[in-house]
Order: sequence, then C-alpha cells, then structure tokens
Amino acid sequence: MIGKASLGSNAKRLIEYCYYDKQVSSKMQRKLETEEVRGELVYIQNLGIKIHPDGKLDLDYLIKQFENNHSRNTQLTKYIWHQSFSFAPGEKPGNDTITSVTTEFAKEFGFEQNQMLVFKHEDTSNLHFHVVANRLNHNGKNTADHFKNYARIGTFSRKMEHKLGLVQAPDMRINQGRTQELSVTDLAHLKLRQTIDKLLDSVKSIDELKQELVSAGYKSYIGRGIAFFNMQKKIKIKGSDLGRDYSLSSLEKRLAQNLEIGLKKELKPDLKKQKKHGLGL
Repeated sequence: MIGKASLGSNAKRLIEYCYYDKQVSSKMQRKLETEEVRGELVYIQNLGIKIHPDGKLDLDYLIKQFENNHSRNTQLTKYIWHQSFSFAPGEKPGNDTITSVTTEFAKEFGFEQNQMLVFKHEDTSNLHFHVVANRLNHNGKNTADHFKNYARIGTFSRKMEHKLGLVQAPDMRINQGRTQELSVTDLAHLKLRQTIDKLLDSVKSIDELKQELVSAGYKSYIGRGIAFFNMQKKIKIKGSDLGRDYSLSSLEKRLAQNLEIGLKKELKPDLKKQKKHGLGL
C-alpha cells in the first residue's frame, strides 16, 4: 500500500476531482448517470449529506460545510489534507478494509473529530482511495501535524499492511535501518500465507492443517490463538500477525466454508440423478 499526502486550500476542486474527475466539466457532471460517476463514497465523518433526485451526491452541500468550518480559522490557508492510498496491482480489498485504514489514519494523524470524506477509485490497475480531510476541528483548531509526512505515512502503511494482511509495496520502505529486517519478515509472512491458503483447499480440520504444515516446514501451536514456527528460519509468527484471515477463529470459519462448498458440489450430481429418475429418464 502506497500513501501520498498533500495540503491545499480549495475544497471544491479536490472534492469534485475525487467524485468526478478533473477533466469533467460542470455541464458533463450534470449529464453523467450515477453509475458513470468515478468516485464511490465509502466513508463520511462529521458531515451532513444530501442526494440529488438523480442519485448523485450534492457536492455543493459538502463543500460549503468545509468552507464554513474554515471560517473559524482563516489564518490556516492550507486547511485541506488530501491523502491517497494505493493498493498493490491485483489487490482488491473491500470497503470494510478501506474503512479500517481510514479510521486508523484519522486516529494517528489527528482527524478523529474532524470533517472527512473517502472516495474509492477503480479506474486504474491499482485500486486506490482518496481521503479529503479538514485539518481544523469544529472549534477552528488545527489538529493535524503535517511535518515528516512521508516517513509517517510510510510507517503507517507498513503497520496497516501487517495488521490487515495487505501486500506490502516495496518502494515505500522509508526506514532504511530496518529495510533488511522488514524484507525477511515480509517474505516469511507472504510465504506462510500462501502455504496456508493452498492447504486449506485440501484439509478438513485444524489438526489436519497442523500436520500438513509440518511437511511444509512449520510447527503450529494453539492456545487462545494460533502461532506458527518456521523450523528452517527459526521465526515464530502469530496467526493474527499474518492478517485477520489467519487468526484461529478465521481459519476455523474458512475451513467450515470450504467443507460446506465441497458438500454442495458432492450433492449436485446426486440431485441431477434424482431429477432424471423422477422424470423417467
């Protein structure tokens, strides 16, 4: 996940860009059908919302709220924070993941009580989303420190990749002293995730998964959760460290789903035979 940040003073221009596109004129905006709109609003915070009769967002209503709040402290000219996060090619996280990243971002960067919009774009090879946030809270206080943005966003991106099991973008490694350590850990996590994903298609229980993982070079330990030990590299990895899909409860759910899907596939031929017999065929 790659994050980029910039500051600005024009809420109208940015919000219209995130919802429509910078190349879409006001006349074209009115003609666009709802399904032709570029940006999907996936999160809104401390803002009212209005919808036009045609189903599109009333952007003027949103923009006016940003501008009215800015009037509480006009000394801060660049009061708009524009943040974007881009996922790895082929990675398609759902809106719940985008919301998780957004709320954590708000907590860490000082926007928890501020106005904020999040738009998702799927018009490029990299699914990405834009955060439009007011640096001023409802009292006109600047709550968002913008110093060392690049380093802070890089660190935040690594943390969210680790927490949510997202693919890490190598060109965002900004902590040079830890690059080698991160690389080894990331590769170990990626390999283990791939191994577990492959095995889940063939095993029917956690015990079977543990047995198969031994053949792949991993010991498994179950307590309140699940942990794995890479016998070759001597690395211990918690299931939750791999991402939410690899905690003990999530693995059990995935196994149950796989078993249900397999059972349905086995029953389908029998149902077809029963229907044929019923028709006298």
